[in-house]
Amino acid sequence: MSRETRTLEPPDGSRLYYEVGGRGAPLVLIRGLSRSSAYWFDFRDLLEQHRTVLVLDNRGVGRSSTPRGPWSTEDMADDVADVLRDSGVERADVFGISLGGMVAQHLALRHPHRVKRLMLACTTPGGRGAKRIEPAAALALARSATMPKRRAIRFSAPWVLSAEHLRRSPEIVDRWIAVAEREPHSRRGVLGQLYAAARHEAWSMLHHIEHDTLLLHGDADRLIHPDNSRRLAARIPGSRLEWLEGAGHDFPTERPHATRDHVLAFTA
Repeated sequence: MSRETRTLEPPDGSRLYYEVGGRGAPLVLIRGLSRSSAYWFDFRDLLEQHRTVLVLDNRGVGRSSTPRGPWSTEDMADDVADVLRDSGVERADVFGISLGGMVAQHLALRHPHRVKRLMLACTTPGGRGAKRIEPAAALALARSATMPKRRAIRFSAPWVLSAEHLRRSPEIVDRWIAVAEREPHSRRGVLGQLYAAARHEAWSMLHHIEHDTLLLHGDADRLIHPDNSRRLAARIPGSRLEWLEGAGHDFPTERPHATRDHVLAFTA
């Protein structure tokens, strides 16, 4: 299935790279920390059989530029709104994972007219309502952000994926490394994203979200505690929470078919 690649250049001189492919109603996918749109793999392919899928490289990674920092998850949400406007999509379903889920929260709050239905995957509300990241996980993220990319990917894989998935499919780490080695890499960009995630705060505003909202979380997540999805579900009016048993943090990689099914059922 063909995909169209586009680059948006806002007046500030930055660059946002995005792609559009598939068929059907529009769906936006927002990736997490240090991950470009190339890391959606099978999950994106499966969705494009049913939906027009728009993916972007968040600022700081992939083929998008790294603006002068610091920046926030609110700024990154404005980037997604700019991409939607540039693509001609008035309103879309939105799926955001991890840092992408933080961005999606602010997209729904700052640009509610751009969001049809909201899906927040293994993410956190930030602020006083969040279950804080475990110190060992926070240290692992900080260490990996300063490592050479090949070493960083191998070091962080046990934090991102369940032990069972790594045992069954160790080749996924080599797929990640192949993507990282063919894409531009900005250590400053990854650190900028890490700083934005650390300062994320939507807890105090979540009760203003009026969109139909689905929370998804793997119950074996070692990076973002599953309690965060419970708290998001309690805070966002009318939202619902569903679990992927045994799945780690990056469950669209581990369980692409099951995640696709959740998305299509929710947005049917």
